[in-house]
Amino acid sequence: MTFTGHLRDLAVALTGCAFALLALLVWIPLDVDTGVIDVWRRNVRIGDAMLPVFSAAGMAIAGAVIGVRSLMQGSQTTPGAIDLAFLGWLGLTLVAGLALMLLTGPVVAWIATGGETPYRVLRATAPWKYLGFLLGGSVMTFGLMALSLHRPSCRLAALAFVATLVIALLYDLPFDNLQLPPNGDI
Repeated sequence: MTFTGHLRDLAVALTGCAFALLALLVWIPLDVDTGVIDVWRRNVRIGDAMLPVFSAAGMAIAGAVIGVRSLMQGSQTTPGAIDLAFLGWLGLTLVAGLALMLLTGPVVAWIATGGETPYRVLRATAPWKYLGFLLGGSVMTFGLMALSLHRPSCRLAALAFVATLVIALLYDLPFDNLQLPPNGDI
């Protein structure tokens, strides 16, 4: 399937905006209990919806910028083709990363404790709460960087791990009651 660069960019923009709107209008209200800001017993705190709302808003803004840029450039962009092999590797990278994110903590906990302590009990304590996020996030980040640069390297793997670790620490350390994905729903 071949599109001109203009149509391809417009398709990416519309898809990003559609997913952002779907998340903002359907998924977040149906799935998240608290709002962006939560007031409980006169205590104001960050709500469970803050990170998903900011992420969806960022996706909508990025889609809008791509769409406006595409419309402003019009048909001046160079033609390009949608690479199905690229999309296949992209999908495989995301599926592998998400599977590792979901399964690493429970499997390692089962092996380490001999099945005596369920992961549900351990998931809020270090190092257990970091295992799945770090391994799955590092695999996804490394895979996407290697895919976009067309060359995997040890430097990219180290950079992916450090970036994922920094994200985990920035998300986890300042907040006592937040859990790193996917630990909140297990």
